[in-house]
Amino acid sequence: MAKDGTSRGGIRVGAGRKRNPQNSNIIDGTAEFGAKTKIRPPKKYLTAEQQDGGKLYSKKIYEETTQWIIAHGCETLIPKQLVEDYAMATARHIQCEEYLSNFGLIAKHPTTGIPISSPFFRMNVESQRLASQLWYQIYTAVRDNAPQGLIVDRPQDAMEKLLMFREAAR
Repeated sequence: MAKDGTSRGGIRVGAGRKRNPQNSNIIDGTAEFGAKTKIRPPKKYLTAEQQDGGKLYSKKIYEETTQWIIAHGCETLIPKQLVEDYAMATARHIQCEEYLSNFGLIAKHPTTGIPISSPFFRMNVESQRLASQLWYQIYTAVRDNAPQGLIVDRPQDAMEKLLMFREAAR
């Protein structure tokens, strides 16, 4: 720890040797299959009724993401909990967006009555950040380990589509 109280050590992003994709580990015979879990149906909390009576889209997101992972042949590589967490974070992001549409970005302070930013905005930013981090973990695992390569079929893969189109045009 430095004199100013900040931590400046630790792991550096991109440092160290590059990891082998799982499919090359299978070819080499160094793959570990015991630590991997198979994706199963979602837990009950993903389909729980909401207090306000609104719809939570976590089950639909979970099913779409699971189908995408299975289509790439990586269902044994991605832990179920990671997909559930991604589905819930994305569903909460959508829920906060709906609340912001209904109630607006400005709220009234409960004691002073002065205008403040809506608490849903902060919750939205946090759930979107978490969903992005979780999606990056899922996407990276699939991209590095898909036996037939990455099939571009999700809106998150728009940049991948653009790069493929650009390479095909050359």
